[in-house]
Amino acid sequence: MRKNAILFLLPLFLLDVHPKTPVSMKSGPSTDKTSCEYKQLTLSLRTKDPKTNREIFRQEKVDSRKVAVIIIDSWNFHWCMTATERVVAMIPRWNRALECARKMGMTIVWDPSDVAGNYAGYPQREKLLGQKLIPVPDAHGMPPVNFTAPGGMCMCGPGIECIMDYGWDGMAPDLKIAETDFITSSTEEVYTLLKNRGIDHIIYTGLHTNVCLFGKPGALKFMVQAGLNCMLARDINDAITIYDPAKGYTPDTGTQQTDDDLERAGVPTINVVDEWRKAGVWNDQWMVETVRITPWGKPLRPYFFEKEVTVSLTSRLLRDIQIHYTTDGTEPYAGSPVYHKPLIFTRTTDLKTAAFRNGRKVSLPSSAYFVRLPPMPPKPDIYLDELKNIPDPYSLLGPVYAACLFMPEVGKSYEKKPLQIRDKSYQKGLGFVAPGGVHYELKPEYDRFVGLAGIADNMVKEDMGRNRAMHCSVVFRVFVDGVMLAESPVMRISQEPWRFDVKIPPGSRTMRIACMDAGSPSPYDLGNLVDAGFIQKK
Repeated sequence: MRKNAILFLLPLFLLDVHPKTPVSMKSGPSTDKTSCEYKQLTLSLRTKDPKTNREIFRQEKVDSRKVAVIIIDSWNFHWCMTATERVVAMIPRWNRALECARKMGMTIVWDPSDVAGNYAGYPQREKLLGQKLIPVPDAHGMPPVNFTAPGGMCMCGPGIECIMDYGWDGMAPDLKIAETDFITSSTEEVYTLLKNRGIDHIIYTGLHTNVCLFGKPGALKFMVQAGLNCMLARDINDAITIYDPAKGYTPDTGTQQTDDDLERAGVPTINVVDEWRKAGVWNDQWMVETVRITPWGKPLRPYFFEKEVTVSLTSRLLRDIQIHYTTDGTEPYAGSPVYHKPLIFTRTTDLKTAAFRNGRKVSLPSSAYFVRLPPMPPKPDIYLDELKNIPDPYSLLGPVYAACLFMPEVGKSYEKKPLQIRDKSYQKGLGFVAPGGVHYELKPEYDRFVGLAGIADNMVKEDMGRNRAMHCSVVFRVFVDGVMLAESPVMRISQEPWRFDVKIPPGSRTMRIACMDAGSPSPYDLGNLVDAGFIQKK
């Protein structure tokens, strides 16, 4: 990738906002130096008897050169923050598994559906667009699967639900895409590529198993229908399901249930790491597993809660372990508290966790950030809409200079749309684009500043915020006489608004309210400050 592209992506990567996966832009022959070691594999395929649920194993010999690994919808964002982080948690295992697959001469196919068009110009995409498509036959029929895991729009559980949007605009940035890989967009493209390369076995990985991995274009059910030998990597997939801590039901439970449903329908599964270990290409010294956290917020996309949140820690792919954790932001060690049952947090918490076996860490570290919302403030006696802003001195030099400052709109969003946060409309408030601010004179009778702050999410009503919603991130700060008295966490799309209730020190002269980008500047950093103003002394 060219240097300027790396510089563009670097701030986003550091801020964990999951930009598009960097892929090589080199033209001409592949420069991937990985040498292939073709293998005659003996895969251990598992299905289940649909009546007795008994596991059935059979061995199948395959030439590694006739195997493809297809990755479905490995996006860099999801409207559900827990769903997003669960994808990130699979990436270390995913990357190592794909590295081994390439080494054995397997074909790697990325099938990201909604965002395939965003890879226009990438050689992994372009080299497919000139091929003559082969009609996909109906040789086998669809797998007769009945998915039984409870479904939902959000996997964060019984607290504040994530609201749907289509914010993803690429694949997860830490996934490694080689020059020899392919990026497809349709069932016909996938089938044509496989037929032209003489491939008859497919290992499916990705998400969400019961929706996208099973039914998106090019996904499992269509290749089964075409008569190809399809199997699911049960160690590298994730279902879209629910979190019900009262019943002990986690997203790991739902994923296992979904895998079982496919096995009962005759779709075999394999454990990729086990198979690569048998083939002699897996290194057991690699540490690839993480402890899953539910719900799963991060500092740059916090999980907000009202009074308490119940947090579960799981690691279904590790055996004979203890999960240790800390709640003060320090790294866990073998002497840290041991996880036995779901944790209940009643205050803002910086959680870190890892798995240990016999006192030795056997997982990569995991972390999550939970923020307790302050009490809901009253509505102000005097709204900011009614007050005159103290102009920035630069703006007084003339209109050309004033145009350099991003002044908020009054009574509407910065885009001149209705004031809206988390799908709720407000009549009073200011609409910002970050960075921007306002400045007010404080009167002796002002006692407190109150207001609600969040992202202007009007874009979610326009094509579900496609390719844009992930980029909105702002922080609000309140200054009195140049001293910061209050600050919001990072605000993201459709989150519950932050609640300001700031006591004004006696004798204060002015208050300034700033809406800042959260470190990843974007034209979509649109913040609304609503029902904001001053409570007067009684």
